[in-house]
Amino acid sequence: MTSYASNASDLAVTAPGPAAGYDAWYRASVRLTRQPPPVEPVLRELEVAVLATFTTDLLNELLPVAGLPHRMLLRPRRLPFGQIEQLLAGGENAPLRARGGAPGYVVLAGTAHDLLPADAVPGDAAAVEKWAEAAVARWTGLWDAATALGSQVIQLGFVAPAPDPLAHALSAAPAVAGSLTALVRRVNDDLAERATGRVRFVATERLVHAMGTARWSDPRHWYRLRQPVSLEALPVLAAAVADAVAVDTALTPRCVVVDLDGTLWHGVLGQDGIDGVAVGGGRGPVGEAHADFQRFLRGLRAGGIALAVCSKNDPDLAHRALAQVPGMVLGPGDFAAVSASWEPKSRQLARLAGTLRLGLDSMVFVDDNPAERAEVAAALPEVRVVPLPGAPAEFAAAVAATPGLVAGAGSADALRGQSYAALARAAELAGRAPDLGTYLRGLRMRSRLAPIDATTLPRAAELVARTNQFNLTTRRRTQAELTALVERPGTYAACLALTDRFADHGVVGVVIAVLGEDGDGGRRAEIDTLLLSCRVIGRTAEQDLVAAAGRWAAARGAVRLVGRYRPTNRNALVESLYADLDFTPLGSDEQGSRAFQYDLRAGAPARSPYIEDVTKEETDAR
Repeated sequence: MTSYASNASDLAVTAPGPAAGYDAWYRASVRLTRQPPPVEPVLRELEVAVLATFTTDLLNELLPVAGLPHRMLLRPRRLPFGQIEQLLAGGENAPLRARGGAPGYVVLAGTAHDLLPADAVPGDAAAVEKWAEAAVARWTGLWDAATALGSQVIQLGFVAPAPDPLAHALSAAPAVAGSLTALVRRVNDDLAERATGRVRFVATERLVHAMGTARWSDPRHWYRLRQPVSLEALPVLAAAVADAVAVDTALTPRCVVVDLDGTLWHGVLGQDGIDGVAVGGGRGPVGEAHADFQRFLRGLRAGGIALAVCSKNDPDLAHRALAQVPGMVLGPGDFAAVSASWEPKSRQLARLAGTLRLGLDSMVFVDDNPAERAEVAAALPEVRVVPLPGAPAEFAAAVAATPGLVAGAGSADALRGQSYAALARAAELAGRAPDLGTYLRGLRMRSRLAPIDATTLPRAAELVARTNQFNLTTRRRTQAELTALVERPGTYAACLALTDRFADHGVVGVVIAVLGEDGDGGRRAEIDTLLLSCRVIGRTAEQDLVAAAGRWAAARGAVRLVGRYRPTNRNALVESLYADLDFTPLGSDEQGSRAFQYDLRAGAPARSPYIEDVTKEETDAR
């Protein structure tokens, strides 16, 4: 049985892979109920409410297990099925809120039966279009209702029925256009398009395609239990829901680290030489399989997943091979960092994490050698180690099955990949510079401040959910919660994008400040959130964020700007930030949170002297 170990070695239960089957998942659920994981290894504890038109009891049982690979403890709220509108209706007085407050996540799910009017007869293409419009209006309206309560929505896509008499391989196009299958696809396509920037859409039909229609559903469960998913498919669906939550909270891998010999190519570089290792169709089936695996990795990189190399090899030979091995799909420029030495791979991985400024729990390790995988798993339990099969033809599928390994397709994802690759070049510049100031000026940095709005909200929410090291308060909010805060009167919410001579890093910083009243009748502003991506730590961009909040507050009559540092086990890096920016200490509370203030009557805090602010010139150009 293939298992995915949780990201903390001392969790009481490990999550079996979805292929392990329902019985294995149910047993893991029972063990987890009897012995919950310790609090410290669990990064997030989140409540999830599945609102469906079908029974969800068995799915709810598996959700806590599905969260473990992401170091999440998902707590399902058990609710009656078939009452979605009733549970969400009433705004602030909605029954869903009255049953314990709005859950962090609401999962909306239905079946193909919900897309048809009660007396509908499939077969009419025009009618299908009308039914699709009505279905999309219903479910997007439910999105709005759940979001208004403060919950983040996950929408499960609909699944076409099997069998569908009007949609089979030999059906004529007009008949297929009026089929229930056509209706399902029309609704899914529309919902997926509308979900961008609003909700998380799970393309359930892709899960069905991967598993097989006959295995996905069991008619007996539908008629007896009102459950459209077979027991065998329940772990797959639970894992998809957990993956969606992990993506939304940014608890997902950021870097795939690959071995060279036997993984990226066939053969041993030190023995066979650069011309002797096999990649590509000219080297036979094995070489073609390795080339296709490299194409898969290149696709991950295009979607914002960084690639790195960790190999036991001569470093000079390894670097030359990446550029010179015949048939290579990937080249040296595709890798954010390359580590080749004779050190243990766990030590190399730790060094790579430092170079890329990534947490070890953001890394996926891919190696064909079971002994190397075991060494890394034992030494670095936070790293996701892929149980790579023996056949190179199966490598891509094995890596793709890694929980939460989701490549995006937007410009922000592509920028992230470029940014990781630029870190090594910036490090070389730092090594040559005589002092810090010379290095920072040599980066030729430019910043842009923009309000957090519909365009920037998804990236801002990702940073709020994920950033640990450079995060002054570590307040976690879902996208829906962040939206509510940003839209509240008296709130300043901005994000900062940064470029340098090596790359456009995209949006890397967030600041949120809230106006309030002092006890003496004066006005003050408090920095609710201040954070920076680890990719730009040490660039002084935080000064631009604080300065912007200070200017905004002063323009609205605030006489002081208050900042707080809430210590965690990962943000000691910013312990002295406010003191370094000339804020005055105000004291601390019992939890160790410390407050600082800046007197705005003498002006706002200064911007960074090393970063050119292009916000104004871009505004003028518009």
